[in-house]
This record gives sequence, C-alpha cells and structure tokens, in this order.
Amino acid sequence: MKSIHIKQIPEEERKSPKSVYHLFQKNISLALGGEKDIGLWSGGHPFDLASVRVPAGCKNWPVHRHSAQWELYYLLEGSGRYFDGESWHEIHVGDAVLSPPGENHQIENSGTQDLVYLVIADMPQADRTSYPATGRTFVKPERKFLDGVSAGYYDGHE
Repeated sequence: MKSIHIKQIPEEERKSPKSVYHLFQKNISLALGGEKDIGLWSGGHPFDLASVRVPAGCKNWPVHRHSAQWELYYLLEGSGRYFDGESWHEIHVGDAVLSPPGENHQIENSGTQDLVYLVIADMPQADRTSYPATGRTFVKPERKFLDGVSAGYYDGHE
C-alpha cells in the first residue's frame, strides 16, 4: 500500500503571462509513485488524480478537448463556471462534472474565494489535445505540439 497526506504534496503553480490562466496543482498520483502520462501499459497507474486550486477571477486552462482522455471534476471549495464547448454552467461545492473525449472544456473561478477541485483523468496510451482558439494540437506521450512552433503554451490565448 502507498499512502500520502495531501498536505505533504507540494503545490505546483501554473500561470500565464497575463494571469488569465492561473492554478496551483498537487499531483496526487505522482506523489503515490505514478509517472506523468504513463499508464498501465508501461507500469504506471490507470488514472491520474490531482487537487487543483484556481484563484478568484482566473481560468484553469485555455479551452481544449482531448481525443481519448476522460476527465472527472469534483468541486471541494468555492464556486465557478464550467464551459462545455457550447455554454457556461454554474458549478458549486459537491458538484461533479464529467468531460468525455471530444468535448471542449474549461473551468473558470467566477467566485470571490479560491475554487478547489479534484480532477481524475484516465490514462489512455495516446491522446491528442486540441485548442480551438489557436488551432494547435498537443500529443501524448510525446508531450509536444504537432505544429513544431516553439511558441509558449499560452501564446494566442490571452
């Protein structure tokens, strides 16, 4: 058995240049011995679990969709909005939101306090993440953009 208390896991900050996208993430699966983007096929875990904290007024990531990966969000603190590619939906503590492959999605903290949620993602052997605002495509397990552009992750999103 592997066990860790979530307070022992360091927060990793992700922030775009203009702070439109800003989050703090605790990678629970990695702290329990998982490997980034490596599933059962190569000795990793079958899913990825992280605790995410989004400051008031910020978004988690640019709008994107996965070709193969499922993501499940469970809200622990605060309130916000979930974008499903067509419309925004209010989300609150206790809500669970499922994002299937092919659905554009994004979370925004529209409240006045931090928005905290757990995200559970399955680990497909390969996945393609598409960003409609820029037309860019990111592929895993290679962990690179297909367009070969060396632009930063957030370029074209702010």
